[in-house]
Amino acid sequence: MEDDRAKRRWGDRPAAHSNEDDDELALAALLNDANARSEQLAREQNKPSKPQRPHASGSGRGNNHYQRPRDERGANGKPIVEDDYGERDAKRGRRRRWNDREEDEGGHERWGGPGGDSREVKPEEVVENPDKVKPEFGLSGALATDKNTGNTRNGVTLKFSEPPEARIPNTRWRLYVFRRKSAPDAASSKTTESNDDLIDTYHISKQSAYLFGRDRIVADIPVDHPSLSKQHAVLQYRALPSTKQQIGAPEKLQCKPYLMDLESTNGTFINGVRLDSARYYELRRGDVITLGGSTREYVLLTEQSAKTGI
Repeated sequence: MEDDRAKRRWGDRPAAHSNEDDDELALAALLNDANARSEQLAREQNKPSKPQRPHASGSGRGNNHYQRPRDERGANGKPIVEDDYGERDAKRGRRRRWNDREEDEGGHERWGGPGGDSREVKPEEVVENPDKVKPEFGLSGALATDKNTGNTRNGVTLKFSEPPEARIPNTRWRLYVFRRKSAPDAASSKTTESNDDLIDTYHISKQSAYLFGRDRIVADIPVDHPSLSKQHAVLQYRALPSTKQQIGAPEKLQCKPYLMDLESTNGTFINGVRLDSARYYELRRGDVITLGGSTREYVLLTEQSAKTGI
């Protein structure tokens, strides 16, 4: 009897038995049925969940995706598509989007299509600045305020600036201008140099500096030879401590003339020796100054020495 019970399944009907075994068989069948149901429920819970079947009209997409409605056909057999579901824009040749611009009847652009934001996009207006400064191409006068030279004269910037020790001299200095002769002319000449060869005399004791040059606007001693520069050289008076001062005596200044070449092309000479540019050279009584290729000689003398010949 036990072998027969083990072979039965929970769904099998029990065979006919005697009345003594009916209660026992019924109890065993109920137990088997309950065990089978509990095992079936456990198996269903352990199985992985199956993917959800797509909707019949969803074109293979899940229910979470938005389902497009079926196309409606018009009279010509073509599908009728609403604007929100992909209407073609005839002007742009592409699908409309939610942020595309539209123009209303007044020609203004709107955002978002029909019913969207009606913000107007106005074209930019070009406004001229009334305070705008127009360019000026005239003379600015920047050369007149040149800090490197420090001064100008008659609108022309000078190549030199007077030093702090510049002074007007007390001694009456003179410049006597002679024409230099060649050797044959000097041998054949019978007249004296002082009477025939003297061209001009300059009194150079009224100011602290005298400029040699071809530019007559600024030159104090004008020259015309083509080998000379517009601002060729400058004669400057300077008050410096005396070299013959005694020990313990108060400091005494002595005003003397100095000559400086202003970077001229053909140079400046004292007694035939060419000077370095931009340097002061002391002048003494009787020195002869020549400029470039000019034949004129400038002899430096005082008023007293000219009278006495000493």
